[in-house]
Amino acid sequence: MKSKTALLKEIAEFLNEEMETYSMLNGALKRLVEGTDFTTGWIFFIDDEGHHELISDDGLPDALEYNNCQYMTEGPCWCVSRYHQGKLTKASNIITCSRIVKASRKYPDGTDDITHHATVPLQSGQERFGLLNVATPCKTSYSEDELDLLESVAFQIGSAIKRIFLTEREREIALTNERNRLARDLHDSVNQMLFSLRLTAHAAAANTEDNKAKAAFGLIESTSQSAVNEMRALIWQLKPIGLEQGLAHAIHQYADVLGLNVTMHINGLIQLDNKEENIVFRIVQEALNNIKKHAGTAEVAITINQLQSFSIVIEDNGKGFAVNSAKQLPTHGLANMRQRAESIGGTLHITSRNDEGTTVSLLLEG
Repeated sequence: MKSKTALLKEIAEFLNEEMETYSMLNGALKRLVEGTDFTTGWIFFIDDEGHHELISDDGLPDALEYNNCQYMTEGPCWCVSRYHQGKLTKASNIITCSRIVKASRKYPDGTDDITHHATVPLQSGQERFGLLNVATPCKTSYSEDELDLLESVAFQIGSAIKRIFLTEREREIALTNERNRLARDLHDSVNQMLFSLRLTAHAAAANTEDNKAKAAFGLIESTSQSAVNEMRALIWQLKPIGLEQGLAHAIHQYADVLGLNVTMHINGLIQLDNKEENIVFRIVQEALNNIKKHAGTAEVAITINQLQSFSIVIEDNGKGFAVNSAKQLPTHGLANMRQRAESIGGTLHITSRNDEGTTVSLLLEG
């Protein structure tokens, strides 16, 4: 067990170097558990509606890891409820944890003698993000020194989360500006040159009687047309085209570029601000790219609802993939989709099975 000062210094140095939220949380939690008498810990992110998501864990007993952490992800509990009510403001002992109780009833030998845990909110100033929980076997209460340590670590993590969120926001603005510049340059220069090349090859083929020359010009024309199509898709990646005519129109246009057949159902009037609309489109764009590259199908069903709240569901009946847990997505692109959703207060769910297709669902609470 490390001294409090040494542990806080180690965690602080680690947090100062991390620039990605999930690896930062995993690394900080692992260092906390390894440097103390705590044997397990987990972090919940909690939204404004009180919905929680298990973001990180270390050393969870088998009973709590059962069925992709079922008992950690389903139903309410005291600490999440108190946090949402604004009544959990400092590190506290949890007398009875409903999640541990349910898991121990089902798997009495699988909790590693974990019965109680301590909890502390993660926040930076007035902005709150969720909870950090830790536990130790056969321990029902934690000392003031242990709770003070938790508060110190939670403060460090909360500050790091805020820093990363601000950095990501600034980076997103810079990337958007750069994408727009590149899109303009590609459209005004390379795209126009390819278009001119195609027209020149077509005209040259029409003005020659030599069959070999005709074939060569025809190949140049078809190749340049393919390059124009690829360039159009690249420009779409850089800058959403058609959003000024609405989200549904832009999605249909992009699907056409990719050669996907989209069946769309819309319930209600879509009302999103510019930032929300742009990010929703980027999420759909990534989902359509994944379908084009990996699903082995061109058929896509999209359902948009905006009645009480906004939701969009993208479904395909393609190859699918194996999702190991709610926290572990198989590609960097899918993780980016979830981060984009969180940036506008949304929740992204991805369900998929091998040979049974994939469903991507985005919910924005009203």
